[in-house]
Amino acid sequence: MRRPVQTAWRCEVTADGLLARAEHATTPTQALIWMRVSVRTLLSAFDAEDRDRTFRWLDHGQWEAVIRLRAGEPYAYTVRAGGRVVDWSARPVRVLPVAAVTAAARRWTPRCRT
Repeated sequence: MRRPVQTAWRCEVTADGLLARAEHATTPTQALIWMRVSVRTLLSAFDAEDRDRTFRWLDHGQWEAVIRLRAGEPYAYTVRAGGRVVDWSARPVRVLPVAAVTAAARRWTPRCRT
């Protein structure tokens, strides 16, 4: 039985281009929730202008993100925090199905022959 390749969303936060954290979401909604929670975690460190812009984004500016993610397009949100550029992004990725492991395969152990 063949299982189809599925779509998931790779969520990342980077600081000055260096990966700080990555997560995997199974739906666009999960990806956006991850972005919102992660953004809120660092909100107090944002520069004043970006903090105000982020509050607006959190309140009612996420429709673009929802539309793009549901359409299978990537989305990114960028702020400055303490002189660093912090990016949150979510992009669709194809996930290969994992082969099922049978009970017999789990019991098998290689034997060394001397």
